[in-house]
This record gives sequence, C-alpha cells and structure tokens, in this order.
Amino acid sequence: MRPANKADLPALAQLADIATRDLLGPFLNPAQRRHASTFTPFDPWLITDGTYFVVELDGVIRASGGWSRRPTLIHQSTPEAEYPKPDPSGTARIRAMYTEPTYARRGLGRVILSVCEVSARLSGHHRLELLATPVGKFLYLSCGFETIECKKLQVDEGVTYSVFRMQKFLHRKEPGPSNTSSV
Repeated sequence: MRPANKADLPALAQLADIATRDLLGPFLNPAQRRHASTFTPFDPWLITDGTYFVVELDGVIRASGGWSRRPTLIHQSTPEAEYPKPDPSGTARIRAMYTEPTYARRGLGRVILSVCEVSARLSGHHRLELLATPVGKFLYLSCGFETIECKKLQVDEGVTYSVFRMQKFLHRKEPGPSNTSSV
C-alpha cells in the first residue's frame, strides 16, 4: 500500500471503469449503466491533496481509495472545486473507493478505509462522511459507518441513482481509569 501519484492516473481511471462496470453494474438498470462513469468518476484532486492510496499486488494496482478535506461528497470539476476548502465542521469525506473485481471481498477496501480513517484523524478530523452505492454500503456498515439517509442523485438525461449518505465518528482513544484502587 502506498500513496497514489500522478503516474498512476491511467491505471486508476481504468480501475474505476472496471470496478464500476463489474461490481456496481449488476445493481443498475441499463440507463444507469450507460451513465455510470458520470456518477462514479475518479477524482484526480485527491492525488494532488495527498489523501489517495493504492494497493499494489504483483506490481498492479488492485484497489484504491481516499479521503478529502473538500466539502463535497462526489467529484466536481468546477473551477472553484479545484482548491480545497476544508469543512469547518471537522468532517472528512471518503471518496473514490474502487477494487478490481477479481480482488473484491478480500479485505483490500477495508485496509484502504482503515488507512483513510487514521490519516483523516491524524489530520484533525473527527468525523467521516461518504455516499455509498448499494454494493459499497455493506462494506461501510461492516466498518462502523451508519446510514444517515437514502438519497437520489440525478445525472445526465434525468438518470437517477440511489445512494446512501453515511457517517462514522472518529474517537481518539483516551486513557481509561486505572484498575487499581487505593487502600
């Protein structure tokens, strides 16, 4: 596992396309599948921000994911979105989680999510938030996230997607009371 860099962009774009097609695709209708790349685009700004990670096996990127200080839950390619504006609430956003389908359900997403949680907490964030797809929701629930709401996102040509806004609070471990009693 390592931080992603700009040289990874072609491999990451391909991974995002394959993961969206093969893992999310079965949960979508034909119109949603045609527009899925608009709905789940890879966010290159996470690499610039230094908050995107990859898992390499046999020299090939098999999974990726990251977190963002930016206040949006999905990638936006507007000029003002290019510059990070940290959310004053202390919330970081988990974004752009992808796994190569042949490596799905082997713990790679869980490892990336753990690194994102630690990295965000060490950067001063106390809460994580994300938008989960129907297939991703199960991973996040198993990692301690809770569903806040189900939302409908509309993309090109009026196509909508059901997603789940989820959160997790990052608690610092505080020293507990001593088990010794005074006599």
